[in-house]
Amino acid sequence: MPVTLTEGAITKAARDVVSAGERRDLSDAGCPGLRLRLTPGGAATWVLACRDREGRMRRFVLGRYEGKKGMGLADARNAARKLHVEIKNGAPDPIAEKRKALAIGRDAKDGIGTLAGLLDLYQGKGKPGATLRSWKQQRQSIEHVFAKHLNRPLATMAVTDLRVTASEHEAAYSAALAVRCLRPIVKWAADHGYAPAGLADIKPPATVGRRKRVLSRDELVALLPALRASRRPYGAALLLMLLTLTRRQETAMARWRHINLAARTWTIPETKNGEPHTVPLSQQALDLLRSRLPTGDDGKPMAPDPDALIFTTSTGAPLGNWDRETKAIQETSGTEGWTRHDLRRTGATMLGDMGEMPDIIEAALNHVAIHSALAATYNRSRYRPQVASAVQRLADELDEIEDTAKKK
Repeated sequence: MPVTLTEGAITKAARDVVSAGERRDLSDAGCPGLRLRLTPGGAATWVLACRDREGRMRRFVLGRYEGKKGMGLADARNAARKLHVEIKNGAPDPIAEKRKALAIGRDAKDGIGTLAGLLDLYQGKGKPGATLRSWKQQRQSIEHVFAKHLNRPLATMAVTDLRVTASEHEAAYSAALAVRCLRPIVKWAADHGYAPAGLADIKPPATVGRRKRVLSRDELVALLPALRASRRPYGAALLLMLLTLTRRQETAMARWRHINLAARTWTIPETKNGEPHTVPLSQQALDLLRSRLPTGDDGKPMAPDPDALIFTTSTGAPLGNWDRETKAIQETSGTEGWTRHDLRRTGATMLGDMGEMPDIIEAALNHVAIHSALAATYNRSRYRPQVASAVQRLADELDEIEDTAKKK
């Protein structure tokens, strides 16, 4: 039966409960639904018992009663009245919200409901990512820039978290690219109930224009010896990219089974344009690849594992710290401001300056169409002999530039 509680009545009831060894609930007549649960162990807890908006009887813990140290009688009454109004008006159920948070945390440990889990879902069978030719590159860009968010639950993530991470990233171009790749994914996730709608509002940290950077001859004079002298795999990988006009990820994921040393070719099975690309190898590119072959106890080259990556870290992992390693090479060579893709643009520009026809350069770059759209429908040639001649001319020109550095 409810009684008007006082501090003195609570103190006396607490002693009686300890003496009797039985739990007891005191109902406060001064605040309907407010109860104080007393236990023989000395614990005293304020509880609100009321019906929610749907008429269900619910119990909500308000806090501990510990005299002046904890929630006193007046504070408990105020808290009970406030919560009662909120529950009646349809406010979120604090207990349900707590259970939801615990469930989200448990799921996140299993990769469910996280950003990484969303990327897996997006590339699943029948999902949008499964049909994107550039999905691998897009995912790698997202994982690189938003690495610290990959294992976070989407339900607790705010768009400001993503914006801050993107704006603080050291490379504005990489951050802008990652945001452009991520935005349609989180929008799709929001439309299907996998993520909060607000995450789709993420915008690139800055407008990044199309790059036009081409390394000068003087920069190549400084850079080429640094690439060749580097003991890190990134130096050799960057040099191969320049010699073959290939993309960073194509070089990073090259395996020995893709290389035919006898035929002087490198076949890239998956490319940005969705079609395999056979890269003619110059003598210099062949020499570089041969230098990466494993050796036996006698120091002679051995047949490599066909599935092995050509360029790996010391632990055998794929190359990943491109920004850091590029900066290290820039410091060593005294150059700055160039990216991996700028090497590809530099090689293509050099070929143009040497008089190579645009169609041949486009074929070397493996662009989708190397003629007009109409001509590409009928002419499927990729001009491989001419491309082979062009990349050999490029390699010879790079050798001449490097020789200039040796003579200084």
